[in-house]
Amino acid sequence: MDEHDDEAARLLGTLRGFRPPPGSPDVGRAVRAGRRRVRVRRAAATAAAALAVVAAQLTVPLLGQEAAAPPGERFDAGRHAFDVGSAGGFTPASYEAGRDVQRILLRPERPGGTLRADGIVEMYPKGGLPPGSGGRPPSGRPAPAVHGHRAYVLAAPVVRPGAVELAWEWKPGAWGYVSLKGPGADDTRAQRVALSVLPAGTFTRPRPTASAPPATTTPRPATTTPSAGEGAAPAAERTERQARP
Repeated sequence: MDEHDDEAARLLGTLRGFRPPPGSPDVGRAVRAGRRRVRVRRAAATAAAALAVVAAQLTVPLLGQEAAAPPGERFDAGRHAFDVGSAGGFTPASYEAGRDVQRILLRPERPGGTLRADGIVEMYPKGGLPPGSGGRPPSGRPAPAVHGHRAYVLAAPVVRPGAVELAWEWKPGAWGYVSLKGPGADDTRAQRVALSVLPAGTFTRPRPTASAPPATTTPRPATTTPSAGEGAAPAAERTERQARP
C-alpha cells in the first residue's frame, strides 16, 4: 500500500460508523468524491513519473552527441596544409595529410652523418590535440617564439615516449608539435624544425627568367636603290664642278 492508498484509507476511515442525521447530504456521494480525488492525484503522480523517464532517455543521447562532437575546424583530407623545409639537420621523408592531424616524418638530411635521430611533426587544427596530451593544452618551459607565436619545450612528451618535444601555437587555438628522438636530438634542433614549418603556399618559387632567342644572322642596314630622278641631280652637280676653272 502506497501513500495514496494510505490517504484514501484515512479519508474513508473517518466515515466508518457514522450515521448522518436526518436531512444531511448523502454520505455515499461524499465517499465517491473522495475516491475521485484520490484517483486524480494518483494519475497525476504517474504522469509526472513517466515524463521524468522520457526526459532522461532523451537527455542521455544528446549528452553523448555533444561529447563526441568533432573540433570546430578540420583539414581537407589528402591536401597538404603545410610546407616543411630542411632544418636542424632533418629533411621531410613522408607526409600524411589527414583531417584531424597532418603528420610529417623526418629523416637526417645527411644519412651516415653524426645525427642519428629521427623526427615527427604533427600539426593540429583549432581545438585538436594529440591523444597523449589528455586534452590539455601544451605547457612547459617557454621557448623562443616561432614566427611570432608562443612555444614551449614540453616537460613530458605527448607524441611519443622518450622524445624531445616542442609545441607552438601556429595560429590562435591551433598547435603544432615537433618530436625528435635519438642521438643528437635537442631543443635547439626542435626549434629550427618548427621554424621550417609554414602554411602551404608560403614558400615561393623563383620565377623563370625569359631569355632572348639566339641571333642567327647579323642584321644589316637596309639598302635602297635610288630612282632615276634621285641619281640625276648629283651627277649634274659633279659635271658642273669639274667644268669650273
